[in-house]
Amino acid sequence: MDPLTPKDHLIRRNPVEVAAWLEEGEPDKATSGSPIKLERFQALEQTLRDHPITVEPYLELAKIYLGSQRWTDARRVLELAISRFDEEEEVHYLLEESQLARSLQLYNQAQQEYASEPTVLTKESFERSRIELNVLRERVCLSRLARHPEQVELYLPLATAQEELENQQAAMESLQKVLQVPSLRASAALQLGELYRRAGQIPAALSSFRRAAMFRVPPPAPEIKRRALQSAADLAEEAGLFDSTQRYLELLLEMSPDDVELQQRMRSMERWRATE
Repeated sequence: MDPLTPKDHLIRRNPVEVAAWLEEGEPDKATSGSPIKLERFQALEQTLRDHPITVEPYLELAKIYLGSQRWTDARRVLELAISRFDEEEEVHYLLEESQLARSLQLYNQAQQEYASEPTVLTKESFERSRIELNVLRERVCLSRLARHPEQVELYLPLATAQEELENQQAAMESLQKVLQVPSLRASAALQLGELYRRAGQIPAALSSFRRAAMFRVPPPAPEIKRRALQSAADLAEEAGLFDSTQRYLELLLEMSPDDVELQQRMRSMERWRATE
């Protein structure tokens, strides 16, 4: 089976409807919170006790449980499937996605509890869930890369998880691995620039932001270019590099000539420089 395309549980911050990432076309089996059809549920459990020779009954039953957010039962079925059909990529993928969805759900619950009642206990719970989520994201990325080294796009969420775990060096190494991949290098350079900025390495950060914005073949996506130039302008201004700041603002205005906030910022910069 071909490797499956990574979905966004590795990077998202908000919970996702279970139906959004289970297979399409099965609304009766993949609706979040829907009741399990008793007859089908019983039939599939009986089928599994008879040790079927194909993986399909395991996947169908796991998706029924996932659709009802019965995470423990889904994990039991998927782990059983892996013990018998370890070569099936979809089983590994679905188990990882279900673990990520559950961990993300717990993270958001802890975040909401801390926001509504900020105490030492809720803060500790929130921090613990954040760490557990990113440990899982790192493990899933590494596992998928081990199975499918060609899925180099996974180095981007891997670097994000590593930074969240305060392993900046590992995050930088992950990003360096995709800087030579044309379709990913602008995103990697932007992410690397943010890492350098948070580490206080201003020249390296500005260099990465410039690279993210100025790649020619292929050119960066407009949003990546805009974010890179905005970050470069902000950082250059903080560092007192006003020539560079003005140049980045000019490039931003070329992209968005009607942006009133940019126009005002440029005029303020020009007035300040005129009084130097």
